[in-house]
Amino acid sequence: MSPEVGGDVGKSAKGAVEGAIVAARDIGVSAEDAASAAGTGALRAAGEVGLSAIDQVQGVLRKSISGVKVVLREPFQTRKASPEPR
Repeated sequence: MSPEVGGDVGKSAKGAVEGAIVAARDIGVSAEDAASAAGTGALRAAGEVGLSAIDQVQGVLRKSISGVKVVLREPFQTRKASPEPR
């Protein structure tokens, strides 16, 4: 999801959620729980990249993916906290 690589973080997030949904069926976890965990992780990772990445991921997560509504687990920070001055 690095901007230097030029990847589409929205597509990457969607792929991660789709993969989690498929894997959930194999390990006996609900598709909703798997989608939630993957979506939350994708959004946190996007926060490490920047605001544009967050916008792309949020755009993907607003829609159902593979028929599953993605519900984020908990509030997240969209930006890293500034380091404390030393």
